[in-house]
Amino acid sequence: MTGIRKLERLKWLLLTGAVLAVSACATTTQPQGPINPPVTQTPPVKDLPQEPVVKEPEEVVEVPVDVEPETSDPVINEIIRRDGITPPHMSGRDLKRMAILLPFSSSSSRLREEASSMLRAAELAVFNRDEADIVLIALDTGGTESGAASATDAALNAGVDVILGPVLSRSVSGAARNARRKDVPVIAFSTDQTVAGNGTYLLSFPPEAEVKRIVDYAASTGAMNYAYLGPQSEYGRRVLGAYKDAVRDNGGVMNGQESYDGDDISVMQDPARKLAEAYITHDKNSAPTDRQHFEAIILPEGGVALRSLAPLLPYYDIDPDKVQFLGTSLWHKEEVVREPALNGGIFAAPDKMARQSFLDLYDRQYGEDPSRLASLAFDAVNIGAVVADGTVRTRRDRAEDPRGFYGADGMIRWNADGKPNRGLAIYQIQNGRFVIIESAPTPSTDPS
Repeated sequence: MTGIRKLERLKWLLLTGAVLAVSACATTTQPQGPINPPVTQTPPVKDLPQEPVVKEPEEVVEVPVDVEPETSDPVINEIIRRDGITPPHMSGRDLKRMAILLPFSSSSSRLREEASSMLRAAELAVFNRDEADIVLIALDTGGTESGAASATDAALNAGVDVILGPVLSRSVSGAARNARRKDVPVIAFSTDQTVAGNGTYLLSFPPEAEVKRIVDYAASTGAMNYAYLGPQSEYGRRVLGAYKDAVRDNGGVMNGQESYDGDDISVMQDPARKLAEAYITHDKNSAPTDRQHFEAIILPEGGVALRSLAPLLPYYDIDPDKVQFLGTSLWHKEEVVREPALNGGIFAAPDKMARQSFLDLYDRQYGEDPSRLASLAFDAVNIGAVVADGTVRTRRDRAEDPRGFYGADGMIRWNADGKPNRGLAIYQIQNGRFVIIESAPTPSTDPS
């Protein structure tokens, strides 16, 4: 196959001197270009022009390809080696080569839309750097473990320094297994903490981190006795497990636990009533006393389900003025703030002020809101550039730098287990508003 034919499948996007190598197998639509506060080890964010110009090279560049087929996909096999993905105008520079693995051809339309927005955010991060030092390849996982493994092989053959993604836990497993053989770090987007470690780092917001943060805060205010009321879903089970651990670690006691199957108020009523009966301690004559069985209760729900659940507690005489209602980032929605029963409730979530410049720049560039995970892709590029900047032997050391990184979603640091230690803010619902009552740590305030 000639260099021209190869370039029919491998599109070069040129913008402000940075090059983004995008495999044609990644998506069937033309990806657009990407931006917010980069991590602390990278230069500060620049303003992008209103309409950055993305253009094809006027002349076809012959790209040398020297890759032996490693997968069954002939398109992926054409992804070029390390020496082959250095554009002529970047020759001689200290390049950071990365591949971003996303489910562009997933059977789920939601995942395909997510992948498109994440790619745009990744491009923004590339184009927003002061140095034209990143080569980024976008590869399709199809949302499967085997697809992720094939894409990883292609990325490794291309000589990448870091792999960004995938999104789904099964895809992360497929990517991590192959990347580990070449000691290439994986910065993935899954919230499943079981796939982290041994060179795989999760750039996500798992519920476990939010639960630990909110319980630590509640304990600091004097809460010692806790209760749980939530769904029997996978999410609910993860929250409950983390909740028990956090309560124990803070010297507290679990004095109430009820769950339900479904999101309708009809299945929530009986568990709420049972928990309320355990709330008040009765004396020997069965008369209620003033002694509370718990001072804090977590409600790991969001949206309509939360607005159905929360009013049941005061209805069954659990007073929100005496019992602290706790939540997760699922609470951080405008429809939740209008629920009277949740007034005074607190939850842990990313500090939205930290990502405002990312939201503004993304909107200015594309005229739309980014997807939920887009900021993770943006931060992954900037963190990946730090991890890639040095020898192969020190990649993990750079990823596990105890100073961590500060980006569009605030602080994050990893140790060897690869689980995200996130800097989260504590929010309280106060009269129809979300108010930060304890800020997320920043590089200037974090003591470590």
